[in-house]
Amino acid sequence: MKHLQKQLLLEQIIYATIWVLILGTPLISFLLDDDRPLEGAELWKEVSDTWLIVFPFFLLFLIHNYILIPRLLLKKYYTRYVVSLVFTIGILFLYLPECIQVLNPHPRFRPQKEFVMQDSAPRVFFPDPLPASPPGEKMIHPVRPIHPPFLLIHITVAILLVGFNLTIRFFLKSLHDDEMLKELEHQHLESELQYLKYQLNPHFFMNTLNNIHALVDIDAEKAKKTIIELSKLMRYVLYEANNSQISLEREIQFLENYIALMQLRYTEKLRIQTDFPLIVPRVQIPPLLFISLLENAFKHGVSYREDSYIEVRIAQVDEGILFACKNSKHACTQDTHHGIGIENIKKRLHLLYGTNYTFTITEDEVSYHVLLIIPPLS
Repeated sequence: MKHLQKQLLLEQIIYATIWVLILGTPLISFLLDDDRPLEGAELWKEVSDTWLIVFPFFLLFLIHNYILIPRLLLKKYYTRYVVSLVFTIGILFLYLPECIQVLNPHPRFRPQKEFVMQDSAPRVFFPDPLPASPPGEKMIHPVRPIHPPFLLIHITVAILLVGFNLTIRFFLKSLHDDEMLKELEHQHLESELQYLKYQLNPHFFMNTLNNIHALVDIDAEKAKKTIIELSKLMRYVLYEANNSQISLEREIQFLENYIALMQLRYTEKLRIQTDFPLIVPRVQIPPLLFISLLENAFKHGVSYREDSYIEVRIAQVDEGILFACKNSKHACTQDTHHGIGIENIKKRLHLLYGTNYTFTITEDEVSYHVLLIIPPLS
């Protein structure tokens, strides 16, 4: 809304500037005319006479810009618009000048008198000679009324004025439409990101509750500790992860709490190695971006019967923030189903960064490796 108001204000400033220049040019030209200096009432009369010529163009602009365009053209009444425009130009340039001449006749328009020779010579009609100019003054020639082709020139200028008005109006309208389109795309992006985030939260809690359920029968004490760790994760997910971005430090702390929760469930056969920076860069990233990849590592890379490992690394590189996760791969977990995590993160990356990120998944018979590099959010 504020952008629209600024754009409307800019449009009015453009129009006002153009007309100030048009109306101010005669005054400046008369003041700077060394060959014909004018002062006082004479100067004002010359300027006002010039403004009377410009007056129909100014009326045409007002009618066209504030009546015909918004009420007819923008509502797609094209036939009415063309008819109204032709009618307006005809009234302003055929009848309005005559009305102005009747209401405010120019003093230089005088009827030319005739006289007759009184002798026997053939009767010849002569116009009265122009009165002699006083000494020191220059001859002022009478200004004649406007007739074609001057009327045709004025109508041509009027059509150019209409085209110029349409150009400015539609140029500013295109800018406004572009801003509105960007705003709609941004709102759609926010809505889809929120949907993906709300889809992730139940998925995350479902997996965690399954882990707690498995611990209840195995070790009640560990189950109690797990619930405490879960409460810490829930506080982050419910309150902090609702923001559009979060500090990298808080995201790393969340991952550490999650790893501590998972270590309570799994046996000593699982080796977890983390490589997080000691001094965390002060950058912002999307919340809950890395947890899906780490969840998959625990879900598909850990076996109760065989030795397993998970290696997680976060670092700052030239391209941005690097997240790498490598885990073991076992015959019992070699499937292509990774839940909603991978698809979710791909959609979020595309919505947030377009193509300005790196996301690769490589695997062989014994290992599974995920690499993600994202630029920090501004």
